[in-house]
Amino acid sequence: MKVDDFIEMLMSFPLDPSPDVVEIIAESIYANSSTMDGRRFAEDFVAKRKMDAQGRALPTSSIAAAVGPQRSASDVLKTQPPKVEDKFSGFKVVKAKGGKKKGTK
Repeated sequence: MKVDDFIEMLMSFPLDPSPDVVEIIAESIYANSSTMDGRRFAEDFVAKRKMDAQGRALPTSSIAAAVGPQRSASDVLKTQPPKVEDKFSGFKVVKAKGGKKKGTK
C-alpha cells in the first residue's frame, strides 16, 4: 500500500469513527508494518484528528519533543541515570587457548 493512498484512506474516515473503523485502521497498520503497534496508532490518530478538528493544540509527545530543539550528546548523557556496576564488572573476556602444535617437543 502506498503512503499517499493510506493517508487518503485515513482522512476519508469520519471524525468520530466506530470501533469497526478503528479496527480497520489498526489492521491496516499490522498488515503493512512489523514494528508499529496498530491499536496504539489507531487510538492516537483518532484522538489527534479530533483535537486538530477542534483547533486545539496537540499534546507534546516524545517524538515531537525529540524533533524540537536540538540537544548535544553531552546534554543527553547528563539526563541519563548513573550506570550501575554489575557483579561481573571485574571480569573480562579472553580468547581461548590455541591448540597445541603436533610434533613439537
